[in-house]
Amino acid sequence: MKKALLASALALAGVPSLHAEEWVVEARYPDRAALARVAARFQHVAVDPERRVLRVDTDDAGIRRLEAEGLAVSVDVAATAQVRAFQANLQDALRSTAPQITAGGYPGIPGFPCYRTVEGTYQTMDDLASSRPDLAEIHEIGPTWQKTQDPAQGYGMRALRVTRLDTAAAAPDRPRMVLFGSIHAREYTPAELLTRLAEWLVNGYGSDPRATWLVDHVDFRFVLQANPDGRKKAEGGIRWRKNTNTVDGACPGTPSDFMQPGIDLNRNFPFHWNTTGGEGSSDWTCDETFHGPSAGSEPETRNLVTYVAGTPGVDGIYSGGALPDRRADDLATPAPDDYAGLFFDIHSYSRLVLWSWGDVASPAPDDVPLRTLGRRLAWFNSYRPQTAYELYATDGTTDDTFYGLLGAPSYTIELGTSFFESCSSFTASTYPLNLAALTYAARSAQAPYRLPGGPDAYDITATAPQEGAGGLFTTVSATIDDTRLSRANGSQSPRTVLGANAYVDTAPWEPGAVAIPLTTTDGQFDGTKENVRADIPLDRLAPGPPPGLRSGRQFLRTRRAGRGVRRRTGIERPHLRRRLRVLNR
Repeated sequence: MKKALLASALALAGVPSLHAEEWVVEARYPDRAALARVAARFQHVAVDPERRVLRVDTDDAGIRRLEAEGLAVSVDVAATAQVRAFQANLQDALRSTAPQITAGGYPGIPGFPCYRTVEGTYQTMDDLASSRPDLAEIHEIGPTWQKTQDPAQGYGMRALRVTRLDTAAAAPDRPRMVLFGSIHAREYTPAELLTRLAEWLVNGYGSDPRATWLVDHVDFRFVLQANPDGRKKAEGGIRWRKNTNTVDGACPGTPSDFMQPGIDLNRNFPFHWNTTGGEGSSDWTCDETFHGPSAGSEPETRNLVTYVAGTPGVDGIYSGGALPDRRADDLATPAPDDYAGLFFDIHSYSRLVLWSWGDVASPAPDDVPLRTLGRRLAWFNSYRPQTAYELYATDGTTDDTFYGLLGAPSYTIELGTSFFESCSSFTASTYPLNLAALTYAARSAQAPYRLPGGPDAYDITATAPQEGAGGLFTTVSATIDDTRLSRANGSQSPRTVLGANAYVDTAPWEPGAVAIPLTTTDGQFDGTKENVRADIPLDRLAPGPPPGLRSGRQFLRTRRAGRGVRRRTGIERPHLRRRLRVLNR
């Protein structure tokens, strides 16, 4: 490694000397065993399995570790220049005395006006709950490690619940969708993505038909800042990953180095904690993947497990959490395919959609439906869908814990291109692509092991009311499409759409649902993508709200080759001034 030559090249490129020890490097690994040894020490590692190349941001000590493993290391000069220029701009922003404010008026991270600070995130939660107490409430879920040491420091951990609260008690089976953001502190995009999703749901209720239907039918639980103490350090431009627990000792170097104290919270969860013999996490305090002294040793971990899963009884069954425990006594039995609810842990970066298992190569018992939903999500965000183990081994993680303990469909999504992703990239690409993916997942929350197995419904329209022989009616049209599956990392064949029904005012899984058959425009259901239509009588519908107050909602129910599945989508036709709900599949 000729550092002098590399430093000269960076200097010629006009790169400042600040953080000169940081490099973006690529290393070719000979086999999976070598990748596993390296990945246990370096997080986050981006992997190109076809080329057998890993990519990582690290320092001189990290480069020496890679070389000690026998890997040939090369520096990406352009990427290193970009990182260092970014660090220089960030330091300029940090030195500024002007407060950083986001476009929404909340405290923002210096140099990144699109990302809210911990305080900005918490203030947003308070404002949503205050402005719409019928839709949003805050749950205090426990103190961070730092706050347990000194009540005057650290943060209380909080969750934001978004749903129709006035009808929630009467709908105990309403599916819950739990989402964690930025459990790794330096990952700026996850917390902001989820905060914007929560805002979209609350602020769009009554005007946006998709947001309205989701809030009516899904109980969202957002832990927007899953590691607030660590995040506060990262807001200063430090690539801090872990929590701030220093009990296990100091680490060499400075806080800006890659060897930092603390526990990697996403290796500290109780299910299969420290099971991979050092491949999925590290025993050394200063490594980025240090799993902690014991499973669930950290207050943050315990708070999150209790909030999502509850506590186990003498029979080992969890209760009292956001998601139900429907796991069989053994891990070889699939979860019930009518499981209601979903779990997501949002990270950055690498553009991946991941599911269990993370610690073993063998497929999870629900691999087929997990893979199907993963491919559906990846169609929306264009990421690579794969099991977590295909990337590299991990143990003691969030998604394996809630899938392993409860049977809940659980996913990790790795957003974007960097930890401190530029606001332009986040706003133009990462946010809209993943808003689409997550809202698709939410539409499947009623039965996520079943519903993604069927086609999607979109381009739904309804005509203005028309007079016919039978009275007033509207013509509903839609596209039913089973081809929206990612073909990255293998493929999954779409199947033929066999039928479609519409439902008025009642979801197909609710009592009293009456199917209205839809027909294809070409006269026959025989393709993987079909255009359908039906005339829906309006005379017997109850009057709806005035225009602009609340949209009508349309849904389709479709049927395809294989077992039945459902999809939901909404349209807005407020000028009908009637409540139109067509359930669509």
